[in-house]
Amino acid sequence: LSLAQEKLSSIQQSIMRGELVQALFTKTSEYARAQLKQRIEATVTAGIQAIFQNDDEFFVEMGEFRGQAAADWRVKTKGGVVDFEDADGGGLVDGISAALRLSVMETSRPKPGGPVFLDESGKHLSREYLPNMAEFLKQYTRTTGRQLFLITHWEELAEIADLSYKVTQNEDGVSTVVKN
Repeated sequence: LSLAQEKLSSIQQSIMRGELVQALFTKTSEYARAQLKQRIEATVTAGIQAIFQNDDEFFVEMGEFRGQAAADWRVKTKGGVVDFEDADGGGLVDGISAALRLSVMETSRPKPGGPVFLDESGKHLSREYLPNMAEFLKQYTRTTGRQLFLITHWEELAEIADLSYKVTQNEDGVSTVVKN
């Protein structure tokens, strides 16, 4: 009986230790998520404010979906809260998408190395915002030291490059590449 009681006591201590470790992991995870959320919100907010020259704020609503941590992204504007996936006009989604991708990459641990490739970033931006998007991308490369490869139809974005190429295609489908 005393051997069984010792074994039971040992098992109960092991269960208690496991529960404490689980609680520690939960708190650590919540803290890390809150820190990452704050950094991404600040970075994306700075990006959209630079592009759109306004006081809009990007924020993340944390919640749960099927027992797992989940996040929804919103933008607080003068007119209220906008779910950016439903936003129309001006290219808000394009601006947020670019800023969010760059933010996630820079806040990842370990941080991925190498250049950034963006294909048609700013494709749906209104022309009035293209110079701001160009400046935002230029500042990003200066700040991070990353090389940026940007595929675009917009001259305003291509002009920020240290080196650019223009690719055209003739009626026969033959492409010509010219260094700008």
